[in-house]
Amino acid sequence: MTATTYTEAPPPPPLVAAGVETARLRLRLFTPEDLDGLCAITSDPVVMRYIGHGRPFSREETWDNLERIINAFRRRGHGRWALERRDTGALVGYCGISAGNPAVGVELAYMLARAEWGKGFALEAGRASLRYGFEELGLDSIAGLTLHGNRRSQAVLKRLGMKYVRDARYYDFACVHYAITRADWRRDESPYRVIQGQ
Repeated sequence: MTATTYTEAPPPPPLVAAGVETARLRLRLFTPEDLDGLCAITSDPVVMRYIGHGRPFSREETWDNLERIINAFRRRGHGRWALERRDTGALVGYCGISAGNPAVGVELAYMLARAEWGKGFALEAGRASLRYGFEELGLDSIAGLTLHGNRRSQAVLKRLGMKYVRDARYYDFACVHYAITRADWRRDESPYRVIQGQ
């Protein structure tokens, strides 16, 4: 008689949607081919003023960041989507939910090319990301962090229904912490469609 050893099966890979479409935007998975488009955004000192250390990224830094975004999606099944305009197909930034500081939990993250500011794209993409997080991933709450001086971003978070939590230091930066719970979130009638993966 031989002994049978039972081992626990590895967990299935996370479900990854191919993307989300809104009225004017497509939120899709990043690919290495997005490097040039992303470099055009991260090399702008005005865009990067309130991101990280407040300076433009080199091409190498942008590539490292892009690799982390792609790999995080593979591991977790969610993260920062590439943000492109549906009318032109142009990459205009990113938006999505990613694992942040453990004290914060999952957070909404976004960045837009300067030429696209003031068009409501951050709000549109933010609404879609929150809906994806609450409806598809079943999250209980989503945070939003900004540096103190980033008034534009704070206004977006407030319009998304997020409430002020505290001023604190995260990632060694002085931040303003906002958050919204699933109980407080309200789905609106904005166009929204999840594109399932193949």
